[in-house]
Amino acid sequence: MPSISPSLARLCRWIRYGAVFFVTAVIAIYLVAWIAPDITHHRHPVLHLAGLSGTLLASFTLEQRALIASMSIPYLAVLVWAFYRLVRMLRAFERGAFFERQTVSDLRAFSGLLLISKLLALAAMHARVALAMHLTGPEKARVGVINLSSDDLAIVLLCALFFAIAAMMEEGRKLAEENREFV
Repeated sequence: MPSISPSLARLCRWIRYGAVFFVTAVIAIYLVAWIAPDITHHRHPVLHLAGLSGTLLASFTLEQRALIASMSIPYLAVLVWAFYRLVRMLRAFERGAFFERQTVSDLRAFSGLLLISKLLALAAMHARVALAMHLTGPEKARVGVINLSSDDLAIVLLCALFFAIAAMMEEGRKLAEENREFV
């Protein structure tokens, strides 16, 4: 296996640490918003979770918040799975295994799972808002709104790009294997 420069190994390691921190922070933010949303609006910055403010969440009972929270579990599970595959891929990069079958598979899985998690996050956000409007009662329910930002579209595009790069890496790996057979 080829050796890599210490600076590249260090970069992969720091990206890995950042990815673990990111996923941990996302889960922590969701837990705080669901379990104790009332601490997010008393002399603290208001925590606004994808369509629902901390103030609105605090108005629900713990059971209602758990029901609303359950809408995000598929998104969070796929997000964790995606970042698990990213961490595996970065560890392989640190070993110099750039074009190995497993490394390419991890990149493809990361990009595909991240795309799925983004789509699930968008669906969960709209489902949470619809459920919250239902729980507040028809007299307080507003007309539904679709919330889609340019950042959401950029992430979808970036996932598709990573998926294409993984496909190119797979083709390169196949060509390298064919060339080894000729030698």
